[in-house]
Amino acid sequence: MSNTNTLKHYLQLLEVFTLREIKSRYKASLLGPLWIILYPLLTAFILNFVFGTFINIKTEGVPYFIFVLSGLVVWNFFQQGVELAKNALIWNRDLITKTSFPISTLPVALVISKIPDFIVYLILLVIFYTFNGYQANLFWLIIIIVILPLFLLTTGVALLSSLSNAVFRDFGKIIEFAFMILFYATPIIYPESLIPDRYKFILYLNPLALFITFIRELIFNADLRPELFLYSLPISILTFLAGIYLFKRYHKKISDLI
Repeated sequence: MSNTNTLKHYLQLLEVFTLREIKSRYKASLLGPLWIILYPLLTAFILNFVFGTFINIKTEGVPYFIFVLSGLVVWNFFQQGVELAKNALIWNRDLITKTSFPISTLPVALVISKIPDFIVYLILLVIFYTFNGYQANLFWLIIIIVILPLFLLTTGVALLSSLSNAVFRDFGKIIEFAFMILFYATPIIYPESLIPDRYKFILYLNPLALFITFIRELIFNADLRPELFLYSLPISILTFLAGIYLFKRYHKKISDLI
C-alpha cells in the first residue's frame, strides 16, 4: 500500500471512530449535548463558590468565575481527552484482536472528538466575558493557534496512557492521581502572579500552564506573549512524537498484551 493510500486509510478510520464516539457519547444521556455547556459552567460555579467567595483568591480585577472558566477551557480538553483515551485499547479489545488496522487511531479519535467541546468552551468564555461589560476583540482569534500544540500534547499523553493502561491495568489509577496533582500544580484556580519568583521556572515546564496563561494574557490584558506559545510547542511536539514512536514499536504486540 502506498504512503498516500495508507494516509487516506488512516484518516478514514479516524473519521469513523471520531463520529462513532461523538454519536454514542450522549446517546443514553438525559440532557444529551447540553452537558458540553453545563459541565464547564457547573465546575466553574463550584470553584467560584469555594475559591472565589470563601477563600477569596484575587484575580487582578477579573471576575473569578470568568477567570477560572478560562483555565478550565484548556484543562477540560486535556483531562477529558486523556481520560477517554486511556481505556481506548481495553474497550476495543475484540476489534484489535480480530482485525488488523492502525490501532493508534482509537485514542487519537477520542481526543479529536473533544475538539468541538473545546471550541464551545472558548465561545462560552467570550460570551460570559462580554456579558460582564468587557469589549470583545478580533485580536482574541489568535487563541485558535493554541489548538494545535494543545492537541499534540493531549494526543501524545493519550497515546502513552492508553498503551500503558492496556499493559498495566492499575496505570489508570496512577493517571487519576496524577491529574489531581497536576490540577493544583497548574494555575487554573489561581493566577500566575501568586507563584513565588523562585518557582516560576516550574511554570515553563508545564505546557498546560503556558496555554492557560497565554489565553488569559490575550483576553484579559490584550497582551500577546509569544514566548509562552514558543515554549509550549517543542514540549507538545516531543510528547506527541514519543506517543507515536511507542505505538509504532509495540503495535504488533498490543493484541497479545491486552
